[in-house]
Amino acid sequence: MKVLLAPLGSRGDVQPQVVVGEELLRRGHAVTLAGPPDFREMSEGHGLRFLPVGEAMGPLIRRNSEMTEQNPVTALPGQLKLVQRCIEQQVGDLLSYEHDVDLVMAAGLSFAGKVLADKIGVPHVFCSYSLSAMRSAHHPPAVLPLFGQSRLANDLMWRSVTTLLEATLGSTVNRMRRKVGLPAHKKSWLAIHGSQLMLAQDAVMGELPPDVPGHNVHVPALVPRPEAARPLSDLLERFLRGAGDGPGSAAPIVYLGFGSMPSIDRARVREIASELFEQHGARVILFSSHAEEDGVELPPGVFACSDTDHATLFPRVDLIVHHGGAGTTASALRSGVPQLIVPHIADQFFHGRRIAELGVGPKPVAKAKLSAAVIAEALKNRFNYWAKAQSIRATVKAEGGAREAADHLESLAR
Repeated sequence: MKVLLAPLGSRGDVQPQVVVGEELLRRGHAVTLAGPPDFREMSEGHGLRFLPVGEAMGPLIRRNSEMTEQNPVTALPGQLKLVQRCIEQQVGDLLSYEHDVDLVMAAGLSFAGKVLADKIGVPHVFCSYSLSAMRSAHHPPAVLPLFGQSRLANDLMWRSVTTLLEATLGSTVNRMRRKVGLPAHKKSWLAIHGSQLMLAQDAVMGELPPDVPGHNVHVPALVPRPEAARPLSDLLERFLRGAGDGPGSAAPIVYLGFGSMPSIDRARVREIASELFEQHGARVILFSSHAEEDGVELPPGVFACSDTDHATLFPRVDLIVHHGGAGTTASALRSGVPQLIVPHIADQFFHGRRIAELGVGPKPVAKAKLSAAVIAEALKNRFNYWAKAQSIRATVKAEGGAREAADHLESLAR
């Protein structure tokens, strides 16, 4: 079987597809990943053939960082315009290559995968990492995180969102379909998100409701296999052991990181980390996705790091403060460590609410209200959540859902 994986988005969109690609490779299939050019090294490092599509995501995210600082409702129009501008480029790039594949699986903001699959006449699967992206009256849309409403209200919100998507993204997709000789879809967005759908998220985060449209399959989160976990750097290991920190070496450790989400006021994030150490007695591992701390002097109890294996690091800290991305949430659940979620956009609000409902952490905190005192309070109360976090750790599948995902793709190709 020859498979094309077509994720478009940040690392959280691409890495799960790499995990599936590795499983397919182990089964003897040929796998190509078509994604943003800054994920070439990751893809080829795992043995996947790589095709660059669209522009590099790191610079794109940094240029549009204000969207992660706004209310999600306020940010939606700008987000749609940004995606609209990207669709034409991603379709043009992807269809410029010669493809000999039996199946296409897309993820993230990839609309080109369905256009290609229809053009060459092969099955198409759209992979979602969050239940909140699956249309259902049981929850609001990810982009309108207005929780606690009736099913009727949720359904009305979904109708409003899909109408808006049809009027913006759908018209662009149909223009590109006609350009390559394909008929337009009457409901182009639902043609992508409502046909062959794969939800790749642990069942503890929520089961698929019966009213989700299309042909759906639910598999556990697509996390790297435990045996693929990478060691930590020597410096980070020394920090975790408290080497050279004297009396502070026994202090609890907080992981503070927001994945690929950029910060307009990064200095404030550093101040929070420094205050946690200097005033609240916690040591902090500060994740820097965009090298924000390069050349910045930090207190001895704050350690800045970039690409670090969550499976190796998370079980060794006392509290995980993160943005609520689907992949980070899945890794945190597998660590058995309490979480405090600071949602920035879209599905992260759903995940923050669900983590609190599960009793794995306190209620999510708005980014504008995040402070060292808020984190210190969650750290002080962490043992209220520890037993539940450990209990859930024992129920989620450590190796994730790559096998189930590969089984499903093989059955579709047959």
